[in-house]
Amino acid sequence: MPVTVYEIMQHVHRLAPPALAESWDNVGLLLGDPAREVGTVLVALDASAGVLDQAAARGAELLVTHHPLLFTAQKRLVEDGGIMSQVRRLIREDRALLTAHTNLDSAPRGLNHYVAGLLGLRDARPLAPSEAHPLLKLVVFVPEAQLDTVRDAVCAAGAGYIGQYRDCTFGAPGMGTFRPLAGTTPFIGTTGELERVREIRLETVVPRAQSLQVVGAMLSAHPYEEVAYDLIPLENAWPGAGLGRIGTLDAPMTAIAFLDLVRTVLGADRPALIGDADRSVQHIALSTGAGSDFTELARRAGADLYLTGEVKHHQALLARDYGPVIIDAGHFATERPAVALLAEHLTAEFPGLSVIRAEETDPIGK
Repeated sequence: MPVTVYEIMQHVHRLAPPALAESWDNVGLLLGDPAREVGTVLVALDASAGVLDQAAARGAELLVTHHPLLFTAQKRLVEDGGIMSQVRRLIREDRALLTAHTNLDSAPRGLNHYVAGLLGLRDARPLAPSEAHPLLKLVVFVPEAQLDTVRDAVCAAGAGYIGQYRDCTFGAPGMGTFRPLAGTTPFIGTTGELERVREIRLETVVPRAQSLQVVGAMLSAHPYEEVAYDLIPLENAWPGAGLGRIGTLDAPMTAIAFLDLVRTVLGADRPALIGDADRSVQHIALSTGAGSDFTELARRAGADLYLTGEVKHHQALLARDYGPVIIDAGHFATERPAVALLAEHLTAEFPGLSVIRAEETDPIGK
């Protein structure tokens, strides 16, 4: 069965809700036709010139990248030998571009969670919990006999996710009343007469970004001609969402031994260690990419060691004097796992889709 750019986008957004992105970021579908059918997806860290060459060679209709090609609003699409040239090439070749950046970083099962798992951290939690409130509550009243049909439809459309659980709903029985007026064709009841129906009040949480899709699925599955439902904004933070992670190793090791683990697991060929290499570490904080601003958060959280992709000079000085030990593994090495994460999710969701991981190298080199 063909899959469209839009369907792939919706799946990526269930993993990494756009509402979790930082305010300065640019995520989601940046180029292309949402209705375009896709047979091949190329997943990459960046939409670089080399990656665009690979997309052309492999016939990929869609690129899914971690870093946005466009961060800011553009007023001209003029050849410039740089980003605009790459944008124009994507348009000429009719390739769509979908990006999951800081929303993937912050997602409960996103990039930081994934890297924490690769490094063997237990009970990892966000280092900087998200302050976003991207959730709504859907309340709809359904006849008892049709409850399963409606519940399955809204959950399949993206509702009912709480942390690492899906299909989370609540139902309470009650009595609904209505009087069909002239010109109606009621599923239950007779025109002009008051009808009493045993209904279930079905409740579930909905990511704001998926609300139109979920409500559409609910209305299609619901038997009533006119459906009574509510969408209620929630103040709840997204469970488990936030930048960075802090967790615990099963057993302590020296900082230099953890450096070797990072080198092996992340393929980091130029990691730098700041602090006491022989210090015993067990409580580990991390933030993929440019996470040096979280160094103080890591220290206050009780981390023995902080792993990130870029460290500033003055933060390195403070860490050397006061801790924690820092490992700067490079931006590329700490964020490259995003490619595996996205590819694994797309492959699991769309078995017939060809999902290719781009070949990329660290632009900074050894």
